[in-house]
Amino acid sequence: MLVQPQGDGVFAVLLDALGHGPDAHKLGVQLVADLSKWLPEVTLPAPEGALAVLHESARGTRGAAATVAWIDNQTLQGWAVGVGNVRCRLFGAATRTFEFGEGVLGQRVRTPRPVPLSLRPSDVMILFSDGVAGRFRLDDYPSLGLDPAPTIAFNVVTRFGKGMDDASCAVVRCKW
Repeated sequence: MLVQPQGDGVFAVLLDALGHGPDAHKLGVQLVADLSKWLPEVTLPAPEGALAVLHESARGTRGAAATVAWIDNQTLQGWAVGVGNVRCRLFGAATRTFEFGEGVLGQRVRTPRPVPLSLRPSDVMILFSDGVAGRFRLDDYPSLGLDPAPTIAFNVVTRFGKGMDDASCAVVRCKW
């Protein structure tokens, strides 16, 4: 997982290496490191570029799924793209869920189709792995719109994690 300022916005990545244990963890760390090396080379991170870096870095490994998002700090516009069984959900004036195409980074990836994002102040964007049940509603977590991002991530994994699978979650809360 990686959430960091990039250019005039914030760049967020959620990775889920296939399998479990130390080898899966090592792959996740490697992918984040390779993406972190790429980021300083670009002014505005393009979705296709980010996924290409992850795909190339994962070649010859067990593979991974990933969601990548970028939000402009001034306009709150951006994009999200993903490969595999990871999701992006937006909570705010409206709730939207984005599921991404099949594929495995490092093995087979269809042409990515970035989804344009348009957020408002106080909206919350959640990226999460398949270890989290994806159909939770705002009614299931009434304080989601009020809690700080780290609390939201903790609560999403704790409340909606599937229990028998590893679960991860990255949260970006919009402020103006």
